[in-house]
Amino acid sequence: MAASTSGIHEDERSRLLDENEQLRTSLESALEENSRTVEDRDRLLRRVTVLARELQAANTAQGVLAAATSAPGRSTDESEFKQSQAHEELQVAFEGLQVLSEELEVANTNLERANEDLEGRIQARTREITATNAALRRTELRLTTLIEGMPQLVWRAADGGEWTWASSQWTGYTGLSDEDSRGMGWLEAFHPDDRQAALDAWSRAEKHDGLSFEARLCQAGKGYRHFQTRATPVRTPDGAVLEWLGTSTDVDDIIRLQEQQSVLMNELQHRTRNLMAVVQAVMLRTLRGSSSLEEFRRCIDDRMSALARVQGLLSRRGAHRVAFDALLREELGAHLDLDADGNAPQMTLSGPRGVPLESSLVQTFALALHELATNAAKYGALATPAGHLTVRWEVVANDKGEAQLHVDWRETGVADLPAPGDKPRGGGYGRELIERALPYQMGAKTSFAFTGDGVHCTIRVDVPRDSTRREAHHVRTPA
Repeated sequence: MAASTSGIHEDERSRLLDENEQLRTSLESALEENSRTVEDRDRLLRRVTVLARELQAANTAQGVLAAATSAPGRSTDESEFKQSQAHEELQVAFEGLQVLSEELEVANTNLERANEDLEGRIQARTREITATNAALRRTELRLTTLIEGMPQLVWRAADGGEWTWASSQWTGYTGLSDEDSRGMGWLEAFHPDDRQAALDAWSRAEKHDGLSFEARLCQAGKGYRHFQTRATPVRTPDGAVLEWLGTSTDVDDIIRLQEQQSVLMNELQHRTRNLMAVVQAVMLRTLRGSSSLEEFRRCIDDRMSALARVQGLLSRRGAHRVAFDALLREELGAHLDLDADGNAPQMTLSGPRGVPLESSLVQTFALALHELATNAAKYGALATPAGHLTVRWEVVANDKGEAQLHVDWRETGVADLPAPGDKPRGGGYGRELIERALPYQMGAKTSFAFTGDGVHCTIRVDVPRDSTRREAHHVRTPA
């Protein structure tokens, strides 16, 4: 659009310049004709002057001759003839001078009119050219402002990819000056591995009526980023390419987001498959442990709610792993009203914040905590006014110096404990998760026992090695 507007202004300017040239030619022709007329008049004036002098000399000679020949018998015919001839020539010269003067007067009048008309036309054309130039300058100013305000790197090139101009954004980003970028100098800003692809794109540009390729550009002193480069040809009415107008747009963030999206999609698919396997296992285990459909419905609702809560934590974690304290409070909060610090009257929680868990194993850990909390709320320390639940956790080092999360779950004040050999309350699913599933899936070391007044359970699992938050954990080495 900018090139089209510039072309319109250039055509108008050329038309006005052509008209001015025609007026200048007409004026020069009129001046030449007037000059010739003036030359003829001056020539005739000189001739009249000469004749007048000759006539005066003849008159003087005639007077002298008349005095000398005043005696009788002397003839004056020859003298009178010469005088008459001079008068006739003078008369003819005066008549010619009069005609030339009249022609000169007419020519001068016409020339004055032509000059007035030409001056008026020149002034009008000058005003038009001035207005056109002012409009062109305004258009160029707007285009310059637009180009300089664009986030893209803008450039112009001849056919074949030889640059003729580069914007200030290009020079500021790459560190290459406009002069350095001209011709094929712009290639220096591209990654060496991407330069051939850029040249290949230019070789195909004319055939495809456009240029498009993606390559890495070097930001002066800051490394490479991915850019999408596009260009469109500017053509004459007969289809010939005048030049190419192009931009290079930073798409590095988009590419990185696409890569992250791909990773997230793969993780989501993996997590979905794991979740479906967990749901299937929970359904089957709940079905085997239920004595009635009503008991199955109640148990499966609670366990599906636990899975939903942990999925909520996983979706909110962003780039971080789920922390143990967040998972614990999420499960206990489903059974108790916790205060701002995550505590309740019959419960004491103690341990560092932000200890991460392996994302793929959080669901199993959450189910184990859910079963412990459910049993405590229904049959254990949280079900009796005298009961108390204490959960302590810390990060310790194993014999290899690797960080591990150690969790100690202890219930006290429970009087009605099941006798040895009795059927487990709640179906025993929680104990299965702790003693079998966690060691199998997470490599955990666990223990579960009934003490004199409650349940005592310990769980020790590895802290992920790639955790970015490990430095915040206080690691204690066991004595």
